[in-house]
Amino acid sequence: MVEGAGNTPEQPGCVATPTDAQIYSAVRSWLLALLPAGVQVVQGQQNRVASPPVPFVTLTITRRTRLATNSWSYTPTTREVCEPVELGLQLGLFGPQAGGYVQTITALWRDPQAVAFFAPLPFQLVPLDVGPPCQSEFRDGEHQYEQNWSVDLHMQVTFRLSIAQDFATTLSVTALSADVTAPPEE
Repeated sequence: MVEGAGNTPEQPGCVATPTDAQIYSAVRSWLLALLPAGVQVVQGQQNRVASPPVPFVTLTITRRTRLATNSWSYTPTTREVCEPVELGLQLGLFGPQAGGYVQTITALWRDPQAVAFFAPLPFQLVPLDVGPPCQSEFRDGEHQYEQNWSVDLHMQVTFRLSIAQDFATTLSVTALSADVTAPPEE
C-alpha cells in the first residue's frame, strides 16, 4: 500500500538494520572529515539530479557477499538474526585534485583511524580492503574533460534482522488422574 494514498503503510515481517541510507551516511561522514572543505559527497545513481560542481565524490553500493552463516538470538518478542556481509562501495572522484583525493582515501581506508571512526556507530561497519584506483574518461555537460578516478572500498557490515515472534510465556497445566500403576506392568 502507498502511504500517500491515505492508506497506512504495511508493516514488514522483519526490520533490517542498517539501511543503505545509514551506510551511505556513515561513509559520507568519514569522507567529509577526510577531504578538504568544499568537496561534496553525494549518493550515486540518482535520477533527475544534476552533478554538483567539481570537486565531488559519488558513492554507490555495488556488491554484497555473505561472509558466514547467520547467527541468531531471542528477545521476549523477536528473533534477532545477524548476517555478516562484505559490502563493496564504489567511489567516483571528480575534479582537478581527484587523483590526490583517491590516494588519500586508499591510504587511510585500512588505517586504524578509519576503524576508530566507525566504531561508535549503532551498527558494525569495519573497513576491510580497498581495490586499485582507476582513472577513466569523463566529459561534463560542456563536453570538457574532467579528472575522474574510481575506487572500490570493501567493508564488513553485520546486518541485523528483527523478526516478530510469538512465544509462550506462561502455560496452563491440568492434572488428570489415571488408573495406571507406575511403572506399567508387562
